[in-house]
Amino acid sequence: MSRFSFWMDNARKIALPQSAIPCITAIVLSIGQDGFCWWLVLPVFLGVCAAHLGMNLADDYYDYRKGIPSATIRSTLAAEGSVRARMDKCVYIQSGEATEADLRKAICAFLGFAGLMGLIVVIGQYLANGASAAIAVAVYAVVGLLLGLQYSGKPLELGYHGLGEVVIGLMFGPFNMLGVSAAMTGAFFRPDLALLSLGVGCMVTNIVYVHSVMETSADEKLGKYTFAHLLKGKNAQVSAIGIFALIPFLCLVADIVLYGWTPLYLLTLATVPMSVFLVVSTYKFVHSIAQDDKPRWWMGPMGDWDGYVKAGMDWFLIRWLLARNIDTFFCLIVIFVYIFTLFI
Repeated sequence: MSRFSFWMDNARKIALPQSAIPCITAIVLSIGQDGFCWWLVLPVFLGVCAAHLGMNLADDYYDYRKGIPSATIRSTLAAEGSVRARMDKCVYIQSGEATEADLRKAICAFLGFAGLMGLIVVIGQYLANGASAAIAVAVYAVVGLLLGLQYSGKPLELGYHGLGEVVIGLMFGPFNMLGVSAAMTGAFFRPDLALLSLGVGCMVTNIVYVHSVMETSADEKLGKYTFAHLLKGKNAQVSAIGIFALIPFLCLVADIVLYGWTPLYLLTLATVPMSVFLVVSTYKFVHSIAQDDKPRWWMGPMGDWDGYVKAGMDWFLIRWLLARNIDTFFCLIVIFVYIFTLFI
């Protein structure tokens, strides 16, 4: 169990809500749909989580093998306050706690377990809804795996060309939610869910993208090329955060107008103050404008804030955690409204 905990920690289990919350949302929104198989909930959920953890370790492995950046550059930037520089990937290999072979085994273990869960779902959908349903699940699983590995892996190495945040948005939004829908119901495509998943993907993108905006200069020195680098100028970079924050509401309005979703979904507008603060505070941060970054009650849980302040990570975590909470609250409201409409 200690070894399992070791690899869970290094696979960044703290980031699991980025995939788990959209997954749960898609599962709930599949209830009542034709072909829904309630007994596939557990393998679907476990498969998504295991795939996420395996992809995280694979990303670390590719970065480690690439050999950038040097320990000297990291230590210098870390002393200057960079959070990214503190995230020295595969430090356990350097310390001797594990070897490259151990890391490869851990990647195979997580992805292998995800594959096993996927196989269970494919067989389950074949028995419940036929070959077309099984093929739909398999297509999402295989394409999602290939796309995820191309985040850092060859030949595309999308994360090294400024498209890492876009890949994450697609993986945890559309591919995650439509794949889960297919796994739960056997339906290859739901246009209404596709719209919602696009919005959720944008919110997940903001979780990682806001970090890139705050550390553009440090990332450049670390040899990391992010989506923020593709957008020239601080105002353009911050504007993208606002666009990513706006799209989810436009997608919900489209679902209400085009597919008859209840206007109650507009209760998600309760997260607008959080999005506004995210955009404004990031604008002030990149332009070095003084501001009060203390958490407010309406921002949601912020963990051990006093500890973050002592560690000098509060400037980063106020926006990272806020972006995470926006995604979580938005999805929870959607889940609540859907369940409510099932019983009225």
